[in-house]
Formats: sequence, structure tokens, C-alpha cells
Amino acid sequence: MAKRDYYDILGVRRNSTQEEIKRAYKKLAFEYHPDRNPGNVKSEERFKDINAAYQVLSNPEKRAQYDSFGHISGEGFFSDVDFTTNFNDLFGNLFEEVFNAGRRRHAERGRDLKYNLELAFEEAAFGVEKEVVIPKRVMCSECGGGGAAPGGEIVCVMCGGRGEVRYSEGFFAISRTCSNCRGPGRVIKIPCPLCSGEGLITSEQRIKVKVPAGVSDGARLRIRGEGEAGYNGGPSGDLYVEIYVKEHQFFKREGKDVFCDVPVSFVQAALGAEMEIPTLEGKTILRIPPGTQPGQSFRLKGKGVASLNGRGKGDLYIKAQVEVPVKLTSKQKQLLEEFARSGEGDENPAVKKFFEKFRELFG
Repeated sequence: MAKRDYYDILGVRRNSTQEEIKRAYKKLAFEYHPDRNPGNVKSEERFKDINAAYQVLSNPEKRAQYDSFGHISGEGFFSDVDFTTNFNDLFGNLFEEVFNAGRRRHAERGRDLKYNLELAFEEAAFGVEKEVVIPKRVMCSECGGGGAAPGGEIVCVMCGGRGEVRYSEGFFAISRTCSNCRGPGRVIKIPCPLCSGEGLITSEQRIKVKVPAGVSDGARLRIRGEGEAGYNGGPSGDLYVEIYVKEHQFFKREGKDVFCDVPVSFVQAALGAEMEIPTLEGKTILRIPPGTQPGQSFRLKGKGVASLNGRGKGDLYIKAQVEVPVKLTSKQKQLLEEFARSGEGDENPAVKKFFEKFRELFG
């Protein structure tokens, strides 16, 4: 029976590039491989034809011979190949993205860690250095991370220390992870007694955390390399520090600005006064002008929180909370009544304006 044209078998044009031929072959070989079609004789025959075609067309010299002379039977260039090898062994590298096979065990990065750090309001505002204690897995000091006791490790006899085994089948040369050592090229016969062969141990570590001035509640600091140690020589993970800022008795913060409510007596608000008030840096004197109204704010420039980028500071806003007397003596009541009778309305402009509009609307 005349053999089918190799180009037709792969479904490519005669002027196709090597990359196009390879893509077509990968798709068809994956579809018709006997491991995916057990017991299907037609798929097995189709698979053999696909591989025979690819063996020729993927080789520039054989392809040129085929284009010139067609099929050569007997013991010529284009004899069939036995493709009974296990699917994963034969195509481990070619279809690695599909079967996730053939991967060597490389060094692995250590796990990241998280720590919740609580700060006082002033510590967050001005910055602070804290020392925290964190239990984490570190490299074993006994075996240096290798996992073997002294003299308890030998070279893998299967791969000779290379960590991989090469297979050759026809025109395929495939490297596979050594099934005996799983990649490192070494076999532990006597595990380290301290880490039980893992190469890592759990230990409490003291770490200094530098908190920058102006950090806010909920911020996250990253400290590189202070996570858990890597496996098989891999890099350490990172430590993430979550910031939690305690509430202050006096201050509240919005961005870089700080706000503080200060009680002011009725007399101080009416006559004006100089008051001692709190700031983040200590006490200071604030002048309350006569006629200060409830809720009126006073700005103290540069008395807020430092910017994280180091460019200036926020402001402190003092809000006057005017307090109305709740307990009056007889004399105080008499004086206030006399004050009310002597008033002409100009001392309470808001009250005067309200009742003028009230009379306009309701008569």
C-alpha cells in the first residue's frame, strides 16, 4: 500500500517552517497518543504515522531527501520507529506544560510572615524602633540546611549526582528528574538529628523594626529577608508588619492633620483668655479671642504629623467646645438675669438675626 504524504499526515504545507511543523506535530501527537486512547488501534496507527512524518520533516537533511525522492522503503532513511515508550517518559519535556512533568526540584523561597505591631499615637507620629520576637523556621545550625548528619549523605547512584537522568528514544533526547533523589543529586542515609532531615528548625528570632515617622493605622511595613528560611538553598521570605495605632485621649488624626477638642468656659469664650492646651510635642499657650463661638477652630501650623516622604508636617486644629454653666448659685443667676436685661441684642447677633427672620415669616 502506498504511504500517505508526510505533509498531509501533519496537515501542513510543503513550504511550512520548522516551527509550524513542530506545532502541528505536538498537537497531533498529544491527541492520538496511545496513553490517551487505550485500546484504540486506529489511534495507535495514526500516532505512528504522525511520528514517522515528524522524524523526517523535522530534520532538514531528511526533509530535503524526502522532497526530492519521496518515501524510501526497506532500510532507507524513513523506516518506522517503535513508539511504545511510556508517554510521560517520551514526551516529558515536550509536553511539560500539559503534564507538569520533568521538573527538577529547585531551591524554594521561604514563606512570608506577618506580625501585628501595636503603637502609641505618639510613636506612630514621630517614628520609633521596636524589637519584636518572632518564631520562625531558620536554617539548621547543625547540618547547614543540608538535612544530613555528618557523613550521612551520599551521591545518588542512579543519576551520579546530576539530579537528572537522560533518556534517548529515536530522535528524542529527554532529561527527566531523577526518581531516586528527586533532583538534588544526593541521598540522605542518616538524617540530621536536630532537624530530622528537613534542613530547617523553628527558633525564636529577635528582629528590629524601624517604624518611620507619620505611619498610619493599618499600614504595612515590609522587611526583606526576615521571613522563614528558604528550602534547598532558596532565599528567605519577607516579614510583613501590620501597624495598629492606639487611640489617644485627646487627639484624633486625619492624614497629616491632628484634631483636638478643648473645653472653654462661657466666660472665657465671652471675654477671651489665654489657655494651656496639649500638643504632640507637649504643652503650649493658645490665645482665645473674645466672642469665641462653640465649635470654632484654631490652627497651629506645623504641629501635626510628619509626612512619610519627609516633606513637611501637618497642622493641629484646636476646636473650642464652649461649655454652658450647669450649676449656678443664686448670685450667679441674679447677675446673668441682670446681664440679660441690660443687653440690647448686639451681644448675641446670631440670636437677633434668627428672631428677625422668624418674625418676618410668622408675624
